[in-house]
Amino acid sequence: MPGHESFTIHATQIDGQSYPDDYTVIWRGLPIGRIRKNPGLPDHVDQWSWGCNVYGQQSVREDSGQGTDLEDCKAKFKGAWARVRARLSGADIAKAREEHRQSRIKNQERNSALGISGLPGGAGGSPAAGNF
Repeated sequence: MPGHESFTIHATQIDGQSYPDDYTVIWRGLPIGRIRKNPGLPDHVDQWSWGCNVYGQQSVREDSGQGTDLEDCKAKFKGAWARVRARLSGADIAKAREEHRQSRIKNQERNSALGISGLPGGAGGSPAAGNF
């Protein structure tokens, strides 16, 4: 694994709608997780959550968690990704890319049938919100 991995975050879109403070994390063109604020939680609980997941791979408890803010979640996400990435083979990544491609095709077809516009595939992000 390279010493430095970079990620792009996009505003998450689901069925053509984006949500405030909800970001999809992209690595080399592949969605690998989300970071989002969880409205309605009690003040004494961390308001943000993050989750690192790869199509076709089982997640473990350490692949997700809570954070105090977006920056805290980004830092925690990076640590989790290092562990997840170390478990992935080239074949795992190729499989994840193919499953993502199939999912986008399926979502495009569904969205077209429902008359939903927006992202091709209906999820994964709009213009970049930044890199980390």
